Amino acid sequence: MREMKFRGRSGRAYSFTRMAPNAPWAREAGVALFAAQGPFGWRVVRLTPLRGRLHDVQPIWAWADAERYGARAVFVLRETDPTDRARALQDLEAGLNPVLEHTDPELALAA
Repeated sequence: MREMKFRGRSGRAYSFTRMAPNAPWAREAGVALFAAQGPFGWRVVRLTPLRGRLHDVQPIWAWADAERYGARAVFVLRETDPTDRARALQDLEAGLNPVLEHTDPELALAA
């Protein structure tokens, strides 16, 4: 596992850990970032919240969707507080311009 930093629109750097796609990363609480390696670094395909639930299938579906757009790497930002998690996700999405945006109704209501 490697640490990688991604910056949000605010300029804050968030520390992500690269995970194997077949590892149990979807059980974590935090934010998952799916990316593709490009000629100038990582291209962010999608970000999705991780609620820390044992059998949460939403992150797995988000990963499958991101793979269709070339994502081959999974990065996880561990964050247990739901408010901080939502803020980080919003900041990262605004700063990184992912190819795909999340469609989580809970986060849309929280914003």
